[in-house]
Amino acid sequence: MPRGQQKAILPKADLPAVSKLSSGEYGYVVRYRIISEDQNRFSAWAPIRELTIPDPVPVGGDVVVNGSIVQAVWGDEEKRPSYDVFVSFDEGPYIYHGTTPTHNYSFLADYEAETVSVAIQIESISKEKADFLTIFESLDTDLVQLS
Repeated sequence: MPRGQQKAILPKADLPAVSKLSSGEYGYVVRYRIISEDQNRFSAWAPIRELTIPDPVPVGGDVVVNGSIVQAVWGDEEKRPSYDVFVSFDEGPYIYHGTTPTHNYSFLADYEAETVSVAIQIESISKEKADFLTIFESLDTDLVQLS
């Protein structure tokens, strides 16, 4: 006997990475299919849906330089599954540096650079710096060590 309508809640951790939608905004591209209790695998897929994400909440963080090692550390109460890290040396353009599931990221400094800036974003498929996805952006941090 059918139970009627049931609601399924998908945790954020199970959502795909954020991507640029057809409208130019950022969000999730999802598609689902309902499988009945008898495991009927011939049910139809729902149409592809684009879900925009709300404005991300900024987080606090810091960038620390120790010799040639640069470490960015930030908090995130939203508990997102992973983050994209963008780095800029000497006020140049940000470049994609990597993705991490933790709230810290370390890398070696460019030995010719004098300053570094780090931007942390919600992970996205496009791997491009987007202000809308940025949750933390550091000030320029001096790489020149005073002796």
